[in-house]
Amino acid sequence: MRKRIALAVLVSVLSAGALAGCTVSASSNLTVPGSDISDSAAGALEEQIGIRPEMDCGDDQVDLVDGTVVDCVLTDPSTGSTFDAPVTISGVDGSEYRVSVEVADTPRE
Repeated sequence: MRKRIALAVLVSVLSAGALAGCTVSASSNLTVPGSDISDSAAGALEEQIGIRPEMDCGDDQVDLVDGTVVDCVLTDPSTGSTFDAPVTISGVDGSEYRVSVEVADTPRE
């Protein structure tokens, strides 16, 4: 049976980002690559729905600051449809953080 990605999913996961994967920006905030945010968000969704979607959060460095929202795109592996999926960073403690993902109800055009 093919599982479809549940839409409007709100998930949370603790990312044990190693300090080696983080950098310090000019503003003194730790940052991580967008690919790390993509991986954390995909893992969180996989825990919730049982399948790992493809997430693209870009290649830019992301400040690890509570409330930072990263514009990401989710691809449903069963249909190939893409959805807006903003990821919010919270619970920042050094290089550790949580992500919340909210997937749009309708595919992108």
